[in-house]
Amino acid sequence: MRRFYQESWQGIPFTKISHLSFFHLAGSKFYSTFYEEMFARYSSWEALPLEWRENKRCSAEWLLERIRQHRAELGAKDGEPYRVLSIGCGVGYMEKLLLDALPEIELYVNEPSTVGLKWLRSYLPADHVYIGDPLTIPGDVYYHMIYLSAVDYAISTRHLVRLLENLRAQLESSGTVLCLSSSFLQEDSIIGSFVNAMKIFIRGILHYLSVRPQQFWGWRRTRKDYNQLFKQAGFFSLSDGFIEKAPETYWISGK
Repeated sequence: MRRFYQESWQGIPFTKISHLSFFHLAGSKFYSTFYEEMFARYSSWEALPLEWRENKRCSAEWLLERIRQHRAELGAKDGEPYRVLSIGCGVGYMEKLLLDALPEIELYVNEPSTVGLKWLRSYLPADHVYIGDPLTIPGDVYYHMIYLSAVDYAISTRHLVRLLENLRAQLESSGTVLCLSSSFLQEDSIIGSFVNAMKIFIRGILHYLSVRPQQFWGWRRTRKDYNQLFKQAGFFSLSDGFIEKAPETYWISGK
């Protein structure tokens, strides 16, 4: 597992919106300010950068196929509820694509910031939207599938294990949790870790000299890291791999 840093996102330099921290993760205030700037710059999902949208579209298409397969395995009939929960949905582009393709699913979303849901809110009933820490999601609804797409990087190992434990308790008996990672680390050798530590040291100097301010963005994890996380959270029947149309996106699922 390695720390990594970010200077911009969606073409928006972070120095334009906030004071950056080299040691502390971006919080809800940072994301609220960022989304306000993003919505001032972009008028709709389709105005967002093409590369980002194509990556999300590939992930959504892959997820749609998993949902269809799972429903078929369950023998689900038309009209029977199939509940899906998205943790940390962001601006909700993947969720919009899911609903466009499968409007019959019951989609629930969680997002720490209310600001980021500006475009998605009209797609969902109010009681299908959970704002705040995902650990506070009500436990009276059970889901057939819960997924985290490109959000695990911003969650520490201890909190991620706890979150996965909670999500496992909110699954239907045949349910599954999926994690899609955009921060996959191929390997973490001793030499690689040393080189990375030196890079972080240099980045720290540049940050404090205000030459190149950067925001601590989260952690990159290896396949071994992800498997250990799911096992610590009590999952079994693990499977993982890479999305064919988005080979840099790693996925892991557990029941």
